[in-house]
Amino acid sequence: MYIENLLAEVRILADRFSPIAARGKICGEGEAPDCESDRGLLNIALSCGRISDICTKIATAGYWECEREMVTQIGAQSRNILYSLNELRRALEMPRP
Repeated sequence: MYIENLLAEVRILADRFSPIAARGKICGEGEAPDCESDRGLLNIALSCGRISDICTKIATAGYWECEREMVTQIGAQSRNILYSLNELRRALEMPRP
């Protein structure tokens, strides 16, 4: 059951966060990517938090639903997204000439 929740949350996060959009390489047609608004950043951070919680529950249950390596990689990618958000936030806060 946890694995289905984990995969669903990963899909939600993938829909909200695109590393390419976060780096400013792609802009939506008239819309800013989710990762450029305060609400979008919060949604992405909350999704990463839910992924972390689910990974912890899977680890506590003994990885009976999936392999440890997969859960470790998903957690690492979630943390990488949070680091990218911090960098993006700093870049957005910097004054532009």
